[in-house]
Amino acid sequence: MKPVLQVRNLGKNFGGLKAVSGLSFEIGENEIVGLIGPNGAGKSTAFNLISGALRPSAGSTVLHGRNITGMASSQVVRHGLARTFQSASVYPAATVAENLYRGALSTLQGSIWTHGLSTAKQRQAIARIGQEVDEILDITGLAPHRDTLAGGLSYGHQKKLGVAIGIATRPALLLMDEPAAGLNGEECAEFGRLLRQMQGQRKLSMLLVEHHMAIVMELCHRIIVMVQGKKIAEGTPDEIRANPDVIEAYLGAPDYAHS
Repeated sequence: MKPVLQVRNLGKNFGGLKAVSGLSFEIGENEIVGLIGPNGAGKSTAFNLISGALRPSAGSTVLHGRNITGMASSQVVRHGLARTFQSASVYPAATVAENLYRGALSTLQGSIWTHGLSTAKQRQAIARIGQEVDEILDITGLAPHRDTLAGGLSYGHQKKLGVAIGIATRPALLLMDEPAAGLNGEECAEFGRLLRQMQGQRKLSMLLVEHHMAIVMELCHRIIVMVQGKKIAEGTPDEIRANPDVIEAYLGAPDYAHS
């Protein structure tokens, strides 16, 4: 399987604290990988390093053969990596469709608008983006809310929209930070089905941090487990369920049943 993402010995120190240490893994094409672990394990820091929000103290990140280590988040997006956040990150005063247009436009080079290229090029770009927006609205079930202000959506629909904005950037890899946070059990199940459908239709690779183990075990092809900044296990959902180190460090924790 050709790797979309290669993370090699990634590390981040905050003073004397090693938030992430020696983290290595790969994500293949059309693969969904989960990143799990207890609070403080370094998962969000790892996301910030990969997505360009933080500069690493050590190691490298390679996306489709291109070294993106230390690139700013805006540059990383243009190279095919998008990220959603735990909170529903939308433009509340813009409509659902306008939110998607903003996501799609963020990947276009400024030269198409500002450096004398033909208006035909501009029209082609807008037409392509319009088609993409319509397709994403249909896939996510947000088409009936196309002209609704994002701030007026229910929390569940705002979570969907956050993922839809990420998809609108046409990424090869979508990073999702607790996409099911704040959703009830029924909403979580529906959200998991939506992610699987989007991944299949859009040919996406996905990396998600999530505490809802039902979604992780159902959705992910592989799971990576972090504890105290280090990877302690990697494998299929069945392998992770049966791993004694994971059970002791995370799955067997008293609050697991409520996570």
